[in-house]
This record gives sequence, structure tokens and C-alpha cells, in this order.
Amino acid sequence: MNTLGQLKLELLHRGVAFGKNVRSHDLVSPGLFPEGEGQAIVLSLAEDFFVRARVNPDKDTAFLIDVQKNKVSLNWGNTPLEIGVVPAPQFLKNPRAIRNPAAAFIQLDGYCLNLNLNLEADTRQLNLSLEDTISLVRAAFQEGAADLVLLNMSHCAEKDRGFSRLAPLVQSIKKNFRTFVALRGFPPDDLGVIDSFYAAGVDLISFPLEQYAEDGTVQDAISAKQGMKGLEYAAGVFGPGTVSTELALDCKHPQPLLEKITALSKQGIVPLIKFPEQGFHLQDDLQEVRKVVDHLHKTAQKEKLNLKWLYPAEGWISPLDTSFYLEKPAAARLAQRPVYQSTLGKTASEGFAALRRKLRIKNVSDSYESAGL
Repeated sequence: MNTLGQLKLELLHRGVAFGKNVRSHDLVSPGLFPEGEGQAIVLSLAEDFFVRARVNPDKDTAFLIDVQKNKVSLNWGNTPLEIGVVPAPQFLKNPRAIRNPAAAFIQLDGYCLNLNLNLEADTRQLNLSLEDTISLVRAAFQEGAADLVLLNMSHCAEKDRGFSRLAPLVQSIKKNFRTFVALRGFPPDDLGVIDSFYAAGVDLISFPLEQYAEDGTVQDAISAKQGMKGLEYAAGVFGPGTVSTELALDCKHPQPLLEKITALSKQGIVPLIKFPEQGFHLQDDLQEVRKVVDHLHKTAQKEKLNLKWLYPAEGWISPLDTSFYLEKPAAARLAQRPVYQSTLGKTASEGFAALRRKLRIKNVSDSYESAGL
């Protein structure tokens, strides 16, 4: 059975090309944007299921995009698949944004605004200024291009992993915008600093355990022992479903991955399964992907993982979107509606998150006072 998840992985490998006069069509051209030495385009294969595909100069190996009767389709199997083209955000195209140094470090992933952060080697300050970043975040929200903000912090040698530099940005985002803030980073040496992450306003946190090396093999993103300690501590601070990690998919050796999915889920930590940037195309590999996703789906159900904080993403498979890899296209959908899409759900969750944060901060403060600190 062909699934939209399989198509996504093959699109990453083969890329897309265009029929005659299609590249300049009004339904297609707004979605094209520069990437590396070429172009890329974000396609919506179904509601809330996206893929960022490169434009392949070799039409013979690429999936062909066509437009007929004002509908965009992809040649997939015997019947063309109707798809959507996600327009590139306008807030990154206007002259003011282009001149903004922060623009080079911002990327949209579905309706998540990613800010790619690191500490400059000479100044040990963030690569993005507070003013520039807030300006672009404001433009993104005014356009309606994003619903939440992800701070993607690179590993650094500082004992707090750069959080003292991040805190003012987190606090400013929470002050200026009605949104949730996610942090993808690495555990601090003193795990108690994770309480400060939460107190500053971070709503969701992810410490990746695995990543892909340059040769495509799977390697640890950080020592497994340190990563697990950080995740376990965070799970005791943050709410259910708001702590996650990244595991890398190795189709040649899937068993260790299955075991990690089970162990993490039992602790309430949500596994996100990364796949290579070039996707997969061999049938044997795609079959292994399906087995891993099936295990992820069943384990999440068994352990009753809270999925409401997850969001559709281009670069990983989560318990939220396993249906797209397991079900027929007509039946595939998200396991539940993300909180970010529902105004009522967002309002309720904001109130609950704020109350939980106040109680947590008070409890930590009280414990310090009782200890004479």
C-alpha cells in the first residue's frame, strides 16, 4: 500500500520538476524560494502534512508537478495526486526583512517559526539581537504565518548551554506575543537550571539524543547518559507531553531504535523520529520505516502519551502523524488537533500553562527557603 508518508520520503530523495509553463504559474511560483545553489518548494500533501522538496533539474528522476483546471497535482502512481503549494512567507520577502540580519537564521516549519541560535565565538553573545528577532517574529505573527516559536540552540561549552543569554529573548517573546515557546537545546551541567528554563516561559523542551553524521550514519548528539538525565529531570518539571527527544532512523539496524522508543515513552518522553535530509527510496528501507512507525504508533497509544503539544513538522515523524505512514491517503489524518490551531484550546492551554508555571515556581522557591538557601 502506498502512503503519503512514503511519498514524502521519496520526494525528499527525488525532488520535483515542473511541466510546461508550470513553474511561473500563479499557484506555484509564490511557493518557490532559494535553497543552497538551487530552489525548493514546500508542498502540502494533505491537511497538516508538509514536505520541503528541492527542485531537481533532472526531470527524468523527479516527481513532476502540473497544473490543470487551476489545481496543482503531482504525478504519483497511476492517478495524479492533488496537492497544495505553501506560499513562501511575505514577511521574509519585504525589503526591511531582507536587510534584517536575523532573516538568515529564521525558517518556517509548518506553522512553527524556527529561530536558529548560537553563541558567537568572539563575543559569546547570541547571533541574533533581541531587537532584530522581535521585529521578525512580530512580522510573522502579523502575517499569520506561524502559531508558535521554536528556539533552536546549538551546543555550546557554557555550563548553562547559553540559557542566560536566551532568557531575555524568551521573556520578551512571551511579553510581546500570545504564543507558546519551544526550546530545542542540550542539558545544562547543573540540571537545576532546567527549572529556570521553565520559569522564564519555555513551554516545550527537547533534548536530542541522536543525529546524523556527515556520512549518513547515526551518532549520539550528546552522551546518552547526560541526555537521559536531562530528559528525565525535564519530565519532572514540564507538563505531560511537553518534553521530547530526537532519535535518528537507521533502516539497517532498527531494533535499538524500537527499544528506545519503548523506554522513552514509558517515562512520558515523546520520541521524534528524524530521517535523513535525502529521505528514502528503496522499498526495503521504506518497509523498515513502516515497521518503526507502526511501533511508535502502538507504543504512544499503550503509554497514553499526551500529543496535544505536538505539531506537524517537515523533518521528523511523531506520534501525531503516524497515520500518514500507515493508512491509505484518504483515511490519513493527525491523531488529534494540535492546541495551536484551536483558539479555544489555545486559550485554555495558555491559562493552564501559566497557572502550572506559577505553582512550580512557588514550590521551587518554597523548597529553597525551607533549605535555608
